[in-house]
Amino acid sequence: MNWMRSIDRIFASCCLLAGSVHAGEELRLGADGDMSWLGEVTGGKVVAIEPEYRSLVDPNVIVLGLTPSGVLEFEAPDFPGALLPGRLLEGENVVPGLQERGGRITAPNVVDLSDVALEDILESMIVAGPLDVALERNERNARGTLINLDLGARFGVNRIRFFPRNTIFPTPTSPNQGLFLRNFAVQVNDGVQLTGGGNPIWETYEIRTGNRQPVTDVEVDPPRYLRFVQIKATSTIPFEIEKIQVFGEGFVPSARYLSPIIDMQAPANWGFLRWVQSDVGDTSQTDIQVRTRTGTDTTPFIYTRKRVALQDAVELPTSVIDPLQPLGRDEYHRLPAKGGISDEWERGSVREDLVNWSPWSAPYNPVLATSAEGMRVRSPGPRQYFQIRADFFSSELQSAVILERLSFDFVSPPLADELVGEVFPREVDVAIDLPFVFAVRATMESAGLQGFDGLEIVTGQPVKRVERIEILDGNDRLLLDHSFAVQDGVTDEGDVAITAVGEDRFTVRFQRIEEDGSIIKIHFTARVLSYSTTFSCRALLFEGEGFQDVIEGNAAQLDLDDSAQRSGVTVLSSAAIRGGLIRNFAVDGVITPNGDLQNDQARISYEVVAVVGEAGIRVDIFDLAGRRVRHLFDGKGESGLYDMDRFDDLVWNGRDDSGGLVPPGVYAVRLEIDGDARSSTAVRTVGVAY
Repeated sequence: MNWMRSIDRIFASCCLLAGSVHAGEELRLGADGDMSWLGEVTGGKVVAIEPEYRSLVDPNVIVLGLTPSGVLEFEAPDFPGALLPGRLLEGENVVPGLQERGGRITAPNVVDLSDVALEDILESMIVAGPLDVALERNERNARGTLINLDLGARFGVNRIRFFPRNTIFPTPTSPNQGLFLRNFAVQVNDGVQLTGGGNPIWETYEIRTGNRQPVTDVEVDPPRYLRFVQIKATSTIPFEIEKIQVFGEGFVPSARYLSPIIDMQAPANWGFLRWVQSDVGDTSQTDIQVRTRTGTDTTPFIYTRKRVALQDAVELPTSVIDPLQPLGRDEYHRLPAKGGISDEWERGSVREDLVNWSPWSAPYNPVLATSAEGMRVRSPGPRQYFQIRADFFSSELQSAVILERLSFDFVSPPLADELVGEVFPREVDVAIDLPFVFAVRATMESAGLQGFDGLEIVTGQPVKRVERIEILDGNDRLLLDHSFAVQDGVTDEGDVAITAVGEDRFTVRFQRIEEDGSIIKIHFTARVLSYSTTFSCRALLFEGEGFQDVIEGNAAQLDLDDSAQRSGVTVLSSAAIRGGLIRNFAVDGVITPNGDLQNDQARISYEVVAVVGEAGIRVDIFDLAGRRVRHLFDGKGESGLYDMDRFDDLVWNGRDDSGGLVPPGVYAVRLEIDGDARSSTAVRTVGVAY
C-alpha cells in the first residue's frame, strides 16, 4: 500500500512549487539566532519590546514579562539556547514562588487576628528560610482551621510538608516543636476540576489521626499534577505551623511563552514560519501550539480612563497629559482603580486592540512547521510588529517538547501598501471545468515600495488551463491583454510567463507593477469539488525575492453580475451538497495483461466532492459472482481528484490478491466513500482479455 507515499509526494510537489519563490530574509529566534528567547538582539535586524499580558489575578492589570505563569526555562544547561517548560529538580519546593505566579495562601476561617497580622503571618509561611513567625492556634480555635494554597500553576507533586518552629529551622526563642498538627485532613485539586466560579472541587487525599511527626510529611505516591492544597485541623489540640512546603518532580503540564514584540523597524510581509523541536520522554503525551499575531503599534491593548463618580461614564482611550496621544500602560496604572473625592479620573477597562493588532492565529501544524519549508505565516502583513506565542502541554511528568529554534521569513519594504483580490464567478456547479477570473488591485501610495511582477494563485485543486492575463493602469487603461499559447504548463512568452503549475496552485509572471491603482486579471479554467472553496493569492517580486499576501475585497468590476458588496475569494457550489460524494468516476474499459506493455493495466480516476475534513476511501475489484478478487486502495482523504498520477494504488494489473492473473471476463471496480454525514458507492466495469 503506497497511500502515505502518495500523500508525501503531493506534499513535496506543493513545497517545491512554493519553494520556487525565494523566501526573502529570515529572522531566527533561539540558539545562535538574531534574537534570544529573552529578547536579546544581535545583528541589528530588529528591536525587541518587552511584551504585556493580563495579570492572572486582575484582568485590568497589565504586566510586563515573557510568561504569565513563570514556569519556563530559558537557560537550561542540558538544552543550551532552547526554550522548555519548567521542571522540578529532586527536593525542590515550589511554594516560595507562588505569589509571583499569581498564586496565594489564605486562611479563610481565621478571624481572630487582624487582617494585616494574618497576611504577614501567612506570607511568612511560604517564604524560604526562618522568620520566627508562625500561625498559632489554641484549643478554643484550633479545630476546623483551614489553610489553602494556590500554587499559581500546576506541578507534579510528590510530597507536602508542614511543621512548627524549632524543627527544620532552629528557633531557640520559640521552642514549640511539640505544637505540631496531631489530627488533620489534606485535600487537593489538580487545577482542572473546578466549579463554574473557578473554585477547586476538593478531593480528600489523606486523613490522619494521632500524627507523631513534628515535621509532618504527606507523601503523594504516585506523584500527580496539583495546583491547590488544603490543610484542615480536625481536633481541638493546639498547634502552630511555621512553614508549608510542597515538593515536586518532572516537567510542568502546561506553560506559555510570549515573545517580545518584535519591531521590524518598517512594515514587512511575512513568509514561512518553521521551528526545530526535540522531545523528551513519551511524545504521545506532549504537544506544542505556536501562534502569531501582528500589529501596527507597540501594544496589543487599549487602555481607557473615565470620570470618577459619573454614572455611565464614557471610557476614553486618550492620555490625560496629552489628549492627542493614546493612554499608555504606565499612565493607566498611575490612575486610581477607583477614584476618590479628590480624583477626576479613574481607570476604565483594558481592551484587546483588534484594529491595530490581529487576533492570535490558529495553531500552526507541528508536522508542517517542523519541515524544512515550514508553514505560511497566517497573520496579516505588511505590518511592523510581530509576536509569537508558544504553549507547551504534557500529560506525563517526565515528558516534554523542547523548542530549540524558531524562524520566519520576511520582506521589507513591502511590495505595495495594500493588495486587494477577488475571484469571479462565486456561485458555480460542482466537478466541471469552469472559467474563472482572479483580479488584484494595487494600492501604492507610499515611497520606497518595491512593486511586484508575479502572482501565485492557490486554487485548492489542479488548474486545467491558465488562459489569459490583463493589466490595467490606475486610470483603467488597458496596458496588456495576452492569451497564452501554452495554457496547461510552464511557458515563457516574452513579457509574460506561466512559471509554475502544481497540484493546487499556479504562478504567472508579468511586467513589474509600480503604479497606484493598477489591476491585474488572470483568466483560468478550474473546477470546484466542495460546497465552499477559497482561492488565495500572493504577489511576488521574482528578482528581489519578495512576496506579499493579497487580502480579500473588491478589486474590480469583473462582470455585469459582479456586485461590489459580494466581492471575495470564496466560491460556493450548492450542487456539491446534492447527490453523492463521487463524481467523474472512470476506469479503462478493457485490459490485456499479457506483458506486452500495451493495455496491461486499468487506470482508475474519480473525484471526491463535498467532504468536510476527511472521508474513508476504498477501492476493490470483484468478479461478477460478487467475490472480491483484489483490494486496491484503503485510506482517508479530502475532496479532490484521485488518479494514478497522485496515488500509485489506483491502477489494476489484472491480478488477484495472491498475485495471480485473473481469468478473462468482466470485473467490477467498486468505489466506496464514507464521510461523516453521508456515504456513497459507485461501480464501473472493466474487461480482461488475453
